[in-house]
Amino acid sequence: MTYPAPNPRSFPPTPWPRAAAAAMAAAALLLAACKEPAAPQPKVSAAAEPAPAPAAAPPAPAPAAAPAAQPAPAAPAAAAAPRKQTLAIQGVAPAGVTVRVKGVEMGADATVLDVSISFANRITDTTMLALADTYLQDESGARLHIKRPDNNRDITLREGETLDGQLVFLGAVAPSARKLKLVFNDGNQGDNIVAPGLVIDLPLQGG
Repeated sequence: MTYPAPNPRSFPPTPWPRAAAAAMAAAALLLAACKEPAAPQPKVSAAAEPAPAPAAAPPAPAPAAAPAAQPAPAAPAAAAAPRKQTLAIQGVAPAGVTVRVKGVEMGADATVLDVSISFANRITDTTMLALADTYLQDESGARLHIKRPDNNRDITLREGETLDGQLVFLGAVAPSARKLKLVFNDGNQGDNIVAPGLVIDLPLQGG
């Protein structure tokens, strides 16, 4: 069975509702508004803010008080000057030795005698005054031994010779000492022609 084709003109056009048309018009206006670029907003410059006042500088520290002047250290006491005394003492040994003591100097480290020593003997040509112990002895018995000369350690004398010079004894004499004893060749007899013994007492002033 064949049906006849519909005739488009037989159906009248359906009209759009008014509400729908209004909605479409509004949507078109909104689309147009979105497409237009927004007008640039004028930049408002911020008012210049006043610069902050500089912070007050901290007060300068008070200058440190100068240290009080310290007293200078006391200078060490000067070493006491040697005590000197003139003497005129003579001692003689039977072997032919004569010793004259002309002075004494008493220092802090040594005691020095000014002496003149002579030797005369017809039996021997030489003798020695410091072959055995030779020293100064004070009243307490303390001994100051002789410092032997490098070039004549035994103090050798030739017959007919006189030696003028100094005999040095190591050590100091006590300030209170009143006399010294000069001993040559301790323990030997005075007539020993090789090394005669001799003892001389030396009085001191101011003791």
